[in-house]
Amino acid sequence: MPTSCPACGHTRAWKLRREKLRCKRCRREFAAEKFPVRGFRLRRGDWERALSSFLLFRSVRRIADDTGVSRRHVQEIAHHVRSRMILEVPPAFSGPVEIDETYIGAQRKNQRLHIRKLHPPKRGHGTRKLPIFGIFDRATGLAFVEVMPRKLDVSHILMRAQQRIAPGARVYTDGFPTYRQLARLGYAHEWVDHNAREYVRGDVHTNNIEGFWGIMKRTMGATGGMRRDRLHLFAAEIAWRFNHRKETPEQKGRALLRLVLDE
Repeated sequence: MPTSCPACGHTRAWKLRREKLRCKRCRREFAAEKFPVRGFRLRRGDWERALSSFLLFRSVRRIADDTGVSRRHVQEIAHHVRSRMILEVPPAFSGPVEIDETYIGAQRKNQRLHIRKLHPPKRGHGTRKLPIFGIFDRATGLAFVEVMPRKLDVSHILMRAQQRIAPGARVYTDGFPTYRQLARLGYAHEWVDHNAREYVRGDVHTNNIEGFWGIMKRTMGATGGMRRDRLHLFAAEIAWRFNHRKETPEQKGRALLRLVLDE
């Protein structure tokens, strides 16, 4: 246990409350024990128990009971974990890949009356729900998702596709006109026309990424309401769980612990 002052290096100190010390030379307070994550007074074992409960989809109350941490701090822990999950981006996909988009938002029947009167119902790309852009790699089974701020940005989608997909890869999409520009970027692009009720043509389909959208929407529906400005964190959590779905619980726990502790 370190007892030297981090400010002046003096080795004599008084013991204070909550495992704190006060240097006898400069009178600065410092922790007697170094916690692994800045801003959280949790030891490594506490993080392991919290992450184990988090991976089991347990509620805030249950995680608080398992770790002995207050519910408010459990919510801060969950927010920090999701903020770390969003940093884990899979390597560029070599293909074949599937690209698609979906929309997440409140059901119209649950909106306030004045909002329903102000904004008439629209389907497809005219909706006020937040769009999510996704890429699924058939070779590795990994997915990449990104929440758009308000609407689908064509230039941003094409830029992200160039970053996440290797040049010359085979790309499958639906008939959304934006994706037809992928061929000009050097990709072997093929698409199915959902408007004409064409969903599969040999290997050309988007069933895998649409299956991922189903997982995402069911998981978010079970989670309950969430703020729009934090939707990208929940989407990143679901993508992380999906990409680690073939691992054992112990492997997932170690991977998440390394990610949170930045080891």
